[in-house]
Amino acid sequence: IRQATQLAVGITGNDEAVFDEDEYTKLEPLVAGMNALEGATPGQVVTRFPPEPSGYLHVGHAKACLLNDYYARRYRGRLILRFDDTNPSKEKEEYQASIIEDLAKLGVKPDVVTFTSDYFPTIRGYAERLIEAGNAFMDDTPQEQMQQERMDRVESVHRNQTVKETMDKFKLMCSGKAEGAKWCLRAKIDMSSVNGTMRDPVLFRQNAATAHHRSGTMYKAYPTYDLACPIVDSLEG
Repeated sequence: IRQATQLAVGITGNDEAVFDEDEYTKLEPLVAGMNALEGATPGQVVTRFPPEPSGYLHVGHAKACLLNDYYARRYRGRLILRFDDTNPSKEKEEYQASIIEDLAKLGVKPDVVTFTSDYFPTIRGYAERLIEAGNAFMDDTPQEQMQQERMDRVESVHRNQTVKETMDKFKLMCSGKAEGAKWCLRAKIDMSSVNGTMRDPVLFRQNAATAHHRSGTMYKAYPTYDLACPIVDSLEG
């Protein structure tokens, strides 16, 4: 009822629906310059700060984490610190520890710390569902050529391969075998889109040479941010 009322009043900016408040639902006044969250219900707001542990935090990170922490606290919700550890070539335990330490210095204490790598089996399952539905394909187009084709809105020669071909090559890539290294999984979206990110982005690629800092050599292929982030966002609420 609270959420429906919040939406019904058509809030914008600093406007918020007013309810009979108790100690739990009473909200602190908005800090100057901050907007209310449309449809937000106290106790049900979940925000997340998802850094990749591939370097140290900078000022831009501080803005993002403080913003998410503010809304989680104001609405008595939860802040998730999620390490987006999908690229073992760049990530280190050192950066992970440094990020946690720096957040503490900013006064940010996440309610839970999670890792995208804990969801790898689930993410692979969703990738296979995309393949089975005919919504993804395997591509061995060289990187520079792929970039140029995406700019020119040219479809890959592999875009219309069969589901079986795609699944066979996907499993080959995930096996870590050398002959699978040149292949990557791409979403089949819209190569004619004016939005470049919709032009068949890469979803999965092999990285068998580098051990993951948490899972070691268990996995030979990893999801990209474009695939992993929306899936884990949904799973974590």
